[in-house]
Amino acid sequence: MYRIIGGDQKEYGPVTAEELRRWIAEGRANAQTQVLGEGAAEWKPLSAFLEFADLLNPVPTLSPGATAGGTGMATPEELLARDYSLDIGGCITRSWELVKSHFWPVIGITFLVMVVIIGINQLLGLLTRPAINDMIYHQRFSVGAILVLCGVSILSTPIYTILMAGIYSYYLKLIRGESVGFGAAFSGFGPAIGQLVILGLVTSVLSLLAFCFCVLPGIYLSIAWAFAIPLVIDRGMNFWDALELSRKVVSKHWFLVFAFLLVIGLVTACGIIGCCVGIFVTIPIGWVALMYAYEDIFGRRAA
Repeated sequence: MYRIIGGDQKEYGPVTAEELRRWIAEGRANAQTQVLGEGAAEWKPLSAFLEFADLLNPVPTLSPGATAGGTGMATPEELLARDYSLDIGGCITRSWELVKSHFWPVIGITFLVMVVIIGINQLLGLLTRPAINDMIYHQRFSVGAILVLCGVSILSTPIYTILMAGIYSYYLKLIRGESVGFGAAFSGFGPAIGQLVILGLVTSVLSLLAFCFCVLPGIYLSIAWAFAIPLVIDRGMNFWDALELSRKVVSKHWFLVFAFLLVIGLVTACGIIGCCVGIFVTIPIGWVALMYAYEDIFGRRAA
């Protein structure tokens, strides 16, 4: 017997395996549906239950353009041809359920990545502090100081891109019910590192130029490229194809994605209320919610 969390985020059950198989066939349950097995204490995605693997993971015939990022994933052509919906509340709710189910591993690994990022920020601060002090305390806005700030910002972005790619990959494996270890959080340093470095450099330069000439293009690109990093690390795409696919797909519902990222930002900001300690919970909730959105938008082929 099983209990499940439906699409309306309400709990249903107990239901038998036969009933659950019928719900899968009817599209009422999918790989990400949260399920509690009889006698179990932990909710897990339906994909973690091997008895339903034949319905959730049928062996697909990949088209020539299909990527190796995941079995049965929609091709870029299919993604551009189809529409999608984004359930903001659903993504955040599922994120919270996943974080609760894997609380200490998720919090611990996210904390470690955040510490690495903070450490890098501190090291870079040593390079930019003289220029910032001149601007703030002495009101000297020299070309050299501005170039130093821009240069450090551009060169640091690839490092952040690599780290974020790893943590996104870790979250995606949890979402898909795959076995995942500590090393997955640093998988950005693997085969995709070259494309991630270029992705970081290109996005930082183009975003900086867009903001310099006009704020609106910079805002547009920062939202439109929201899924470029997971496209590279998950699907193995090259940096430019990932940027363009993210931009074209997000542009179909740009304001909806903008609202989603704004809500994530507000959720993260709520963690500051508890003496900043809460951010170690709200940050992973926001990042995991982003990966749920990625799964919903760029995931498997439509039935």
